[in-house]
Amino acid sequence: MGKYFTVEVKPTMPASVQNAEAYADTEILFDWTSFEVPKGASRLVGITALVRGIDGADQAKAVDMELFYAKTRDNGATAPPTLGTTGAAVSSSGWQNHMLGRTRIDASGHSEQGDLVYMNVMSAGHGNALTAATQAGLVLQGEPDSGSNVGYDTLYVAGISKGALDFSTTVLARGGEAAGVRVVETDKGSNDDPDAELIFAPGDVLHSATNDVLGTVKSIAAFGSSKQDITFTAPTTDIIADNEEIYNINPITLILQFEK
Repeated sequence: MGKYFTVEVKPTMPASVQNAEAYADTEILFDWTSFEVPKGASRLVGITALVRGIDGADQAKAVDMELFYAKTRDNGATAPPTLGTTGAAVSSSGWQNHMLGRTRIDASGHSEQGDLVYMNVMSAGHGNALTAATQAGLVLQGEPDSGSNVGYDTLYVAGISKGALDFSTTVLARGGEAAGVRVVETDKGSNDDPDAELIFAPGDVLHSATNDVLGTVKSIAAFGSSKQDITFTAPTTDIIADNEEIYNINPITLILQFEK
């Protein structure tokens, strides 16, 4: 009988890139992001992708996503080099000898088709057949002793979009905020309700459109008195300008399911 375990990966997608324009077909969603697995070979039996929506709704259309897997080289000393600039096509090389394989998450029939209203959930390897299209079932193995802890190895995942994805929020900083505050006031422009509670959730890490750091969300108040307050777990570290759009820097979460 196999032993199963899961790994949650939250790749960073810079707010400035999300703000610039929608991601398009063949563009890098996120560059190599490390995660650790128990030492030795493991079979990837399933993937769940949690994809946040746009402006308080789900993505207009769930799109396919290509995931690529890599390992270190030189006994864990060398991570895979960048694929290039996120939000653009692959433009850098040097990662070829790090590559382990790929998975395609097929949105057609393998997402919830908008039932969750505010986000999309896509899957491969469970609830649908393991086909050449989904490619779940890969056996992945990192270099020995590449992990930060004894008994673990480091692997990497990167993602490329196969269609248009937009993570706009229309949640704007209201009046600007100095650094060192725990509560940031927001609106949607002209004091309209931004519906921040439909877009963000406690635990999300928020940055402004120019990559200023707000922090980790503790709670979100109801809209009232022409504003909506977002409370953070610690004081903000950067000045937030008036009317800057606010983004979740981890709009895609991957839950990787392995069999050992």
